[in-house]
Amino acid sequence: MQAADLAGPHRAHGAEATPDASASAVSVPQQRGHAGGQLQAQAVIPAGLAPPPVSPLGLAGYSGPGPDLWFSSCHGGAGVSTLTALIPRSASAGRYWPMPVPPVRARVLLVARSHASGLCAAQAAARQWAAGVLPNVRLLGLVVIADAPGKRPRPLSELVRLISGGVPRLWELPWVEALRLGEQPSHIRLPSAYSRLADDLDRMVSEETHA
Repeated sequence: MQAADLAGPHRAHGAEATPDASASAVSVPQQRGHAGGQLQAQAVIPAGLAPPPVSPLGLAGYSGPGPDLWFSSCHGGAGVSTLTALIPRSASAGRYWPMPVPPVRARVLLVARSHASGLCAAQAAARQWAAGVLPNVRLLGLVVIADAPGKRPRPLSELVRLISGGVPRLWELPWVEALRLGEQPSHIRLPSAYSRLADDLDRMVSEETHA
């Protein structure tokens, strides 16, 4: 991927990121992108351009070829690195919406943990997408990764169901203790939900490519 022009990070309530309208530019460490390219933050989006409620995701413009799929983290520690290691030709967009130069459209999956703060962040990102301010984004859906072993509390399950109505598709991935202990995804036997996600995404990209 060629060098990208990014809208700088938003600062949310407290330690999270929400738009900073007073800043004209921001410099952040570069992160590796698809095919060895780089993303570089350059400017902050004015708060007035963000739809309510404010999403923790910024807007990241880029030019040149991108990956087949982007994973966008709704919050820190969502699990995107695990998914990019499992899904071929995918890349992490960090806590940004990847915005290619028209007429190219980016295929994006939101990723969140199943705890309350993670689900609320996913809900805010889904509302940002639904507001129609991301014309070059094709949102494939939301991946919710379990934040703990065992049965999910009922209020959180109800919140997942609520959010699922606002995204094209929902995938739920169970807790994997080996990943918590630092094992590489390619070196462990993952639950079948992970392979189903990979198969679904491969089919969706293939169908769209050959349409």
